[in-house]
Amino acid sequence: MPQRSTGSAFSVRRSHAADARSTRQWCRRYREARRPPPAVPSRHTVEGAAVDSLTLPRGEPARRRQPEPADRAGLRNGPKTVQAVALSAAPGPPPPGLSAAKVVAYLHGPEPYLLIPDPVPGMHRTLVRWLQGRSAVVGPMVARADAGASLRWARTLLALAPQWPGTAGKLLFVEHHMAEVVLFQAPLPAGHLVAKWLGRLHDMTPRQRGRMEQTLLAWPEGGGAAEAALLLRIHPQTVRYRLRKLERIFGSSLRTSQARFEILLALKIHGMAAECARLRDRAEELPSRRTSEPRQDVRHGGL
Repeated sequence: MPQRSTGSAFSVRRSHAADARSTRQWCRRYREARRPPPAVPSRHTVEGAAVDSLTLPRGEPARRRQPEPADRAGLRNGPKTVQAVALSAAPGPPPPGLSAAKVVAYLHGPEPYLLIPDPVPGMHRTLVRWLQGRSAVVGPMVARADAGASLRWARTLLALAPQWPGTAGKLLFVEHHMAEVVLFQAPLPAGHLVAKWLGRLHDMTPRQRGRMEQTLLAWPEGGGAAEAALLLRIHPQTVRYRLRKLERIFGSSLRTSQARFEILLALKIHGMAAECARLRDRAEELPSRRTSEPRQDVRHGGL
């Protein structure tokens, strides 16, 4: 099975397009066969209603047949909330705590996932035991109609996570990484914002540019030159000198709150992208270092 690249935010968007195609194919097979594929609950159950919200285009009414037991039990409106879980790999059939009576499990495609209707306490612990050291990401709890968004955000973080140390085999939560998910959901406008503001520093040397970026970050966070100097551990006069230079570069825009906000956001995006690139380069270097190191024969018994 070909592996999807996780090193680029653009690969995340390509994976979303592939997911949309596979979802449309699933819907077409579903409607042609008039029954759900194996291992996917009927759309008239509580869990099937969650699948409807993910697979049916927004605004398209679901064509219902005779009500099934879940409808007759008073659950015809389906769950109020849904939480998606993006899986790197499915370890096998879900345990009783994650059975089809409680979750939607789609485990047969290249990007397996779970949909948990109305999550209850303790379900995440069951999920960790079932994963057996495999990586997964839990999306935010959302309204049933937004189940697709929860899954999309979870898959974004799942694609980014391998670039961060200590995340392999862990269960991550989108709620803890919302900034990264929001920024990498729209890499093109994010990149445009960085180029718009930080592109003005490209004539500087990397060292000068780094100092100016640090000053731009510390100045609004500190509230003034003296406070920024404390954060940067430099003399206040040095901060004032840098700020005068930045005013010549950015002009009067530094005095507007909107420009300062955009510059700060551009710096955060640039910093996260640089950190991801650094971690990716380090991860790529490790295998080459291991293969280039001469093997040492281990002898036993003092021989």
